[in-house]
Parts: sequence; C-alpha cells; structure tokens
Amino acid sequence: MANPLLSVTDINVRYGDAQALWDVSFEVREGEVFSIIGSNGAGKSTILRTLSGFLCPNSGKIEFFGSRVDGTSPMAMVNLGISLVPEGRGLFSNLTVLENLELGAFPKRSRPLKQQSLASALSLFPILARRQSQLAGKMSGGEQQMLAIGRALMSRPSLLMLDEPSLGLAPMVVKAVFETIMILKAQGMTILLVEQNIHQALRVADRACVIKTGRITMVGTGKELLADPEIHRAYMGTLR
Repeated sequence: MANPLLSVTDINVRYGDAQALWDVSFEVREGEVFSIIGSNGAGKSTILRTLSGFLCPNSGKIEFFGSRVDGTSPMAMVNLGISLVPEGRGLFSNLTVLENLELGAFPKRSRPLKQQSLASALSLFPILARRQSQLAGKMSGGEQQMLAIGRALMSRPSLLMLDEPSLGLAPMVVKAVFETIMILKAQGMTILLVEQNIHQALRVADRACVIKTGRITMVGTGKELLADPEIHRAYMGTLR
C-alpha cells in the first residue's frame, strides 16, 4: 500500500458563525487519484481552499509528507508542493498563454526547472504550444482549462488539486480533460479531484469519498462507490 502523501484529520472549518466542514478526515496516497464527490454546496471547494491555505481550520490537523501544514499560507503551500487549479480557472486573461505558464513557475522550488516544465506542459497540451502568444482571455473554455492545468503543473507539484475541471465544458472537452487526468496519473502524479460529474470522477478515481452538508458520509474505491445503489439514488440526475 502506498504511503499517505496527505492526511486530513478531523478538520472543522467555519465561515464566521456558519460551520462548513465537520470532522472531515481522509488520506490521499502517493500516485493515486482521490475524488471528492457531492452536490453543490456540500463543502467540496471548502476542503480545497483549506488545503491550499486560503482557509484555516478551526480544529483538526493537515499533514503533508508527514509534517503539519494547517495554518500555512497559500504561497507556502505551493512551495511545499501543493498546487490548485481553482474552479473558474483563475487565469490572467490579459496575459498570453506563455506568460500565464511562466507565472506558474514563480515558486522558488520550480524556477530552476522552468524550461523543462514548460516543455512538458506544451507536450501535454499541443494546443498551447500553437497558441503561446494568444491572450488567455481569447481562448475557448476548454483551452483555458488546459492552460490552467498546465500553469499548475509548472510549479512541479507533488499534489495537484483540481476543483470542478469539467464545469461548463462541452462533452467532448470533458472527455479530453479526464483523459488528461489519466495521463498525469500514469506519469505518477498524485491528484485530488473535486467534481460534480459523479460518473467521470469515480471512473478515474482509485479511491473516493462522498461529502454531504460538510460531513464525509462514505469512503471507498472508485469502483465500489460507482456501483453503490445509494450513490445511484442520491445522484440519479448526474450518474448515467
């Protein structure tokens, strides 16, 4: 069994007086795809924002490579090797594709390998290689998603976190995004995936958990959850 790269233990997170996460615990092992599924507003993105350092848990602990990292700043998290592709992509629309990619290599740990990382990103996404001088804001939604993933990879993360990567994309583009996830997994990348497309998220996942109103309600392999009648009943509109 692979060692846990990330361990989350009993974290509670509040937005003011409103509690968003309740005693959330899970592990992500090296080299696996771990999916977090659930309905809109269940707390999926809150988990990623907490792991990225944008939110600080009120209690509980987060360990990365065996060291406590809860309360660490977002920039420090990136320097440790945790990179987030946020929902909505967060690109610099007035900068070119190349400039967006180069900004991904800003962290100290990744600067010396910027050219190597750039070559890898452009190899993974040939469309970006052909559009290096194009403004990011002028690209299609699918192309922007590829750019957002490529930019995150430029920081040479040990853990890549994806927040709703298929949101708003056409079916053929969604297929390409999940094919990219499988390519990255085959290359040894550890991926934490938050996704409302239940079928696709469980299909690519080694393991997964279900979150409902801020609480983890189920944990299992992707295949186990995909075959679970309760998952079918709860997500009948999205699981086909």
